[in-house]
This record gives sequence, structure tokens and C-alpha cells, in this order.
Amino acid sequence: YITEVIEDYTSISRSFFKWSNIAVVGAYLTMFLFEGTGTLNLILGILTFIMAWQVIEQFPNIEMVSPSFMGLIVCMILNHVTAYWFFKDRFLSFSQIIAYFTICVWLVPIQLILGLVAGENILPTSSNSRGSNFL
Repeated sequence: YITEVIEDYTSISRSFFKWSNIAVVGAYLTMFLFEGTGTLNLILGILTFIMAWQVIEQFPNIEMVSPSFMGLIVCMILNHVTAYWFFKDRFLSFSQIIAYFTICVWLVPIQLILGLVAGENILPTSSNSRGSNFL
């Protein structure tokens, strides 16, 4: 159902992706200032969402082989690993850790993965043709 909504309302979805990206960066900064999350987590988190912003600019015509998408995948993996290493030695409740991962690590990338479906049913135009011929 979510993918159908994203596919039907691509401009609203794109706006939602942008605002959720901004909100997650705000959450990173807030947790860095008030909760003492690590500097490496902050830097990689913001770098991940800079890459996500570049991918959002391509929405709904996201190309999985573009440098920005590949960079986003690498940054997502590094962000996940650094978040894991940060929480490995801290004794926090499971709900606090899963809330951090859900909001800061997984929210925007999962949205973009769901958004890949929206690009499948778009008719080709002259602006997104890559010089390939159908004949």
C-alpha cells in the first residue's frame, strides 16, 4: 500500500522525503548536543543524508548505478556499523537503541528503497532518455 501511495503522489512523496531528511539531520544534531553521541556518528550521519538528498533530487527517476546512489549505499552501511559500535559498550534500554536505529539510521533509506518502485512505472521522456533506441 505504501509503495502505491508513493507511486501515485510522487511530488508529495518527494517533499515528504526531503522534510524527513531534514528532520533526521536535526535529530542527529540534537542527540549530539544533548545525549553525547559520537562525533563520528554525527559526521557519517550527516554525510549519509547529504548523499540521500542528492538521490532525492533524482526522485522518481532514481538510477541504481548512479554515483550518488552507490555513495548512499556505502554511507548507509558505514553509518549502520558506526552506530552499532557506538551502542555496543553502552548500557541503554533496547527501546532507546531501536528508536535511534529506526529514526536516524533506517528511516530515510527505507523511504528511498520504497521510492524505487515509483520510478518503475514512469513513461520514458526525452529528459530521462540515455540515448538508447527502441528499434
